[in-house]
Amino acid sequence: MEDTTNLTETSTGSWIASNYVYIVVPIGAVIFIILCLVTLWIIRKCIRKYRQRDYDYSALEDEMGLSEKLRLERQMQLDARRESALLNCQFYMRSISGQYAMQEHLYDIGSRLNRNWFLVHDIRHKRLKLMTLTIKPASSDISLNNKSTRKTLKEMFKLIQHPYLLPVDNLDFIPEQDLVVLVQYFSFKGSLKDIIYKSKPKTLYDQKYSLPGQGLYLQQIQLYGKQVLEGLSYLVDNGFHVQGHVQSGNVIMYDDVCRLSGYENTIFGYPAKQIHSIKRRVTRGKDEEDVLGFGMLLYEMCAGCELDTCNPNDSHFQRCQHLPEVIQILEYIFYNPKGKTPTLSQVKNHEFFRDIRLVDLQKNRPLPMQLTSSMKTLIKQSNSKRKGIKLKRSEDGRMRASSNPDKSSTTPPHLADFTKSLPAPHIGSPKLPPPPKPVHVQTPPTERTSLLRAIERGATLKRTVTDDRSTPKM
Repeated sequence: MEDTTNLTETSTGSWIASNYVYIVVPIGAVIFIILCLVTLWIIRKCIRKYRQRDYDYSALEDEMGLSEKLRLERQMQLDARRESALLNCQFYMRSISGQYAMQEHLYDIGSRLNRNWFLVHDIRHKRLKLMTLTIKPASSDISLNNKSTRKTLKEMFKLIQHPYLLPVDNLDFIPEQDLVVLVQYFSFKGSLKDIIYKSKPKTLYDQKYSLPGQGLYLQQIQLYGKQVLEGLSYLVDNGFHVQGHVQSGNVIMYDDVCRLSGYENTIFGYPAKQIHSIKRRVTRGKDEEDVLGFGMLLYEMCAGCELDTCNPNDSHFQRCQHLPEVIQILEYIFYNPKGKTPTLSQVKNHEFFRDIRLVDLQKNRPLPMQLTSSMKTLIKQSNSKRKGIKLKRSEDGRMRASSNPDKSSTTPPHLADFTKSLPAPHIGSPKLPPPPKPVHVQTPPTERTSLLRAIERGATLKRTVTDDRSTPKM
């Protein structure tokens, strides 16, 4: 039995050894074919995915609208501008030997273009301050390459000390980049606009003022308005005119006191946000611009929204109907019965502000600024280009006033009907005369007009003979 088993195993092993090639080769061929098929399937699937991805990307780029492309391009430009401003700020702080330390690069917390805001730590005084880097406008006549000019500017702004003006802690320049560096105190409460709109000062400008604000109480309007008036009057008495920069974003709430800022914008020639609305009413010059800007600020404190014109009507005053006292002072500013805009001293002596006492001003009454001749020359130089524009516009305004003297300072008829319902007495004024009828100038008729009139009347036209010379001559 054992011999038979051994014989069977020996015969099987010999058969496998003799047929080994015929078994292994087909199996290996089948495995190789399967691997090739799997590899080809994977490669084809990857190619299909890659082509599908390219198609999707190209479709998205083609379907992207023009507005989206412009938005992305604008965002790229803003990012590049922020990065460049950050490098300039770091370069400047290294150049002044560690006086400030970078705390945060803020977003655009203001509306002015070509300006960047930085929150820095003052190492010497150990407090946070706000540093701004702004490109000097091309229309400005001030040269930053002149060392004496830079020295005069620094000394001049150090002289401005008032309880209701935000002091300039440091003013410097980067002449190679045409940049103006300004350092002032940082307020965690923000500006008066932040109080009205109940927003945080470090939020993006387009976001924190997108919703309507809430007006202030009467006592707050009187107190804050009187503080701004005193600071503005101090600047005007010393030769500075804010020229439209009196707006709630430039009124900083510091130690529960309103402090006016932005007065340096006039020296460097930065345009005001609401200057176009003010210019349409200006007929007498810079004093009138300051008063009209202050009137627009009063309206925003009462209504909780900006005033977009210097000629408010009944739809604007309806937002202030809960405070008739505010409507009276607004009428006094915009529709004065004497036919012209009042001065700052006249507005301060109005009964709306007459009984408001300012303790800070009584304790620390500022002295007049001692401006040098170079400072006065610099102020005149900064206003020289703007003065030419004002003279031209004021001349146009006088021409309009000569043809209709009560146009710019008379209460409109529809506003008079609204103010009659108020308990306070209304300032009356005569109605505007109707506009003159247009005069038609008759011009002498020409041959063509005579022919057209004859055709309209149906006149018989003369028969004409046509000399046809188009046939060729043989």
